[in-house]
Amino acid sequence: MPSVKKHCAISKKRTRFAFGELHEWIDKDAKTTGVDHRKERHYFNLEDQKTIKDYWDERKGKGWGEKAIVEWLFHIALDNLDTAYQLSLKEGSYGQKTFNCIEVVFKRNGYIDCKFKRLVDD
Repeated sequence: MPSVKKHCAISKKRTRFAFGELHEWIDKDAKTTGVDHRKERHYFNLEDQKTIKDYWDERKGKGWGEKAIVEWLFHIALDNLDTAYQLSLKEGSYGQKTFNCIEVVFKRNGYIDCKFKRLVDD
């Protein structure tokens, strides 16, 4: 699963802001509980959504709460995609034939398209 540092780098690339405090909050206890830390703050629910929105709107100003919610959901999605990828590499699954690149397109009409390919790891 991506580290907090990696999540921050991805957020910064996407938004020009790292959201470090948010990623640390999401991954609280990861060092001590491993993947089981995902039992908290790693699924969409209205309580966490409200907590994040209220905190970031108060901390940074109106509109930041919505941005933080989006980054929270990307964090969760990336964790799960990384886990799926790691599992796909195992013998008995897809092994070295697994795809390591996914292009996802979201259309305003609700259509979602995915393209998969294999890229060299360097």
